[in-house]
Amino acid sequence: MIPRILSQTWKSANLPPAAEVLRQGWRARNPELDYRFYDDDGCRQVVADAFPDRLAEYDALTLPILKADVFRYAVVYRDGGIYADIDMECLKPVGRLLERTGCLLSVEAKLTARRQAELGYREPLQVANCIFAAEPGHPLMRRAFERSLELFARHPAGQPISVEDISGPRMLTRLLAAERFDGLTILPQVVLMAPLDYPNIWPINAYMHARHRTFGTWKAREGGPSFARRMIERNRLPNPLPPGLGRLLSTGS
Repeated sequence: MIPRILSQTWKSANLPPAAEVLRQGWRARNPELDYRFYDDDGCRQVVADAFPDRLAEYDALTLPILKADVFRYAVVYRDGGIYADIDMECLKPVGRLLERTGCLLSVEAKLTARRQAELGYREPLQVANCIFAAEPGHPLMRRAFERSLELFARHPAGQPISVEDISGPRMLTRLLAAERFDGLTILPQVVLMAPLDYPNIWPINAYMHARHRTFGTWKAREGGPSFARRMIERNRLPNPLPPGLGRLLSTGS
C-alpha cells in the first residue's frame, strides 16, 4: 500500500500567501497524512539520502525547476507517499486513492492527433509530474530520477533548456512508453488534474480530488504557455464523470 505521506517543496519556508492557503487545504482535508515540507536545503538532503552517488549531478543542474523535478522523484522513491506541487489545490481527501500498491499517476492532458505527432507520443495523452504517488523504492521513480540526469548531461552547453523534455511531464510520458513498468494506475485527468473551468459542485465534482492552479510555477515567471498551447495541452475538457478511478496497465513493449 502507498504510505500515508504527503511531500511538498518550495525554495524556502516563506510561502506566497496563495500557496499557503493551498497547503493548509491539503492538511485540513487529509489530517491522516504525514505532511512533510522541504526547502532547497531539505531537497538536497533527500537526494543525498536516496541517491548519494548522484548528488554531484543534482548539484550541477542549472535551473531550480530541474532540481525541483528531480527532488520529487527522489523523495517518493525514498519514502513513498504522494507528491503534490505547492500550487496544487486539494478538493477532497485523497486517502482512498492511496489504497493500492505500486504507482499512481494521472493523465495531465488529452492531446490532438497533431499535437501527439509533434511530441512523438505513443498515445494521445500526457502524464502529469506535478502530482503522483508510489510505494517506496518504486522502479519508475528511480528511472525518472536517473533519466532526468541523463538527459541534462546530454544537453548541449549554452543551448536553451526545455524543462518539460528533460525532467518534466514530457520526459515522464516518453519514459512510460519506452520502458516497462508493471502495476501502474493511471487515473483519468479529472481526478487529480481537474480543469479550472469545472465548478466544485456536485455532481461535476464527484471524482474531482485535486487540480493545478499553476500560479506559482516556473512557467509563470517565464511568461507562461501561450493561450493556444494551453487550449491544446491542458484545456481539452475531460469527461467529469469517468467510468472508474483509473486503469491498471503495464507500459513498454
